[in-house]
Amino acid sequence: MIDAIARFISDAGWLAPLYYVLSFVVSALLPFIPTPLIGALGGTAFGFVPAVIYGVMGMGLGAITALGLARLIGRPVVLKLVRPSTWEQWEGLLGIRSVLVWGVIFFVLNLDFAVVIAGLTTLPVRQLWLAAMIARLPWLIGSAWFGDTVLVSDSVLIVILILMIPAVFMLQKLRPHVRRLLLRFGVRTDAPHNDKP
Repeated sequence: MIDAIARFISDAGWLAPLYYVLSFVVSALLPFIPTPLIGALGGTAFGFVPAVIYGVMGMGLGAITALGLARLIGRPVVLKLVRPSTWEQWEGLLGIRSVLVWGVIFFVLNLDFAVVIAGLTTLPVRQLWLAAMIARLPWLIGSAWFGDTVLVSDSVLIVILILMIPAVFMLQKLRPHVRRLLLRFGVRTDAPHNDKP
């Protein structure tokens, strides 16, 4: 499959970078498509540096598409289903009124679905877009490198996949601790400040 997609991109000629950039927009519209896979395929097809450069453009377009559609279409629909005061209480309870918290969520999840959910909040779209770009850039760089160096060799890929098993197990163990930490941080940043002398 990887060879077929890489061949499709290579055969596209001068349109290949455009298809690669637009694939990030498609993954924003269909959030179940993982963007690291797109970055890895770009690394295989273009090489590391071009995949990162084109990927930043695609990731930027995808993030603004996801945030814009969520804000223009998704938020009004949600506010028709849920009272605005209830929605604001929910945001406050989860501590998602902080761009920094969303940045951590974007980094940990690295899914366009998280960007869509962020677009439903009251936070400014520009700040959310910047947080998404900064938080997801390391994943783009890593996946482009992975595609450029690992996906081209089956033996290296098998070794990497075997080594990832303990890493996935450790991440699963750490997940509840990270969630508690995020909730604690969100409550702390959302609490009113007392300016008593």
